[in-house]
Amino acid sequence: PPWQNQFVPWLVAHCASLRASAMFASGARLVRKMFLPFYSKERGPPKIRQQVCGTRGKRFYKIVACNQRDPQNGKHMEVLGSYAPKVATGVKEIRLRFSRVKFWLGVGAEFNPGTRQLLALSGLIPVPPPLFGHRTKGHYDKLREVLVKRQAAHEAAVKEYHKHAG
Repeated sequence: PPWQNQFVPWLVAHCASLRASAMFASGARLVRKMFLPFYSKERGPPKIRQQVCGTRGKRFYKIVACNQRDPQNGKHMEVLGSYAPKVATGVKEIRLRFSRVKFWLGVGAEFNPGTRQLLALSGLIPVPPPLFGHRTKGHYDKLREVLVKRQAAHEAAVKEYHKHAG
């Protein structure tokens, strides 16, 4: 057809320009900025957070490093591990990349009380004291008893040491 001679060069030129613009324009959009381990003014300080995953009956949580202003279940910088509470058996399955969590803790990442409890259970940070309230009244009595026993054991060990040393 006669129109094909006019149409084909336009189509070739149009496709070439699309390829060139796609090569330069969309390539930059697809690449995410590299995160530098210091506080950024626009995205906030780094946080270690749990992202909800799984179906309604079988929840598990991804433990991620993200910026403070990133959406809760959205963009993150790095996956640090996972936490799967098995409700039926009462087992808490925690998987962590220890070296990366230590890195983010060293950078000064913040975390909420739930994540703090998970990191304490895994032994990365000291166990926080129990929260005070009507549900935790008995915890302080038990804690006091444990501290008294530890103090008595410590004093007995010191006395034993001085008995042999003197």
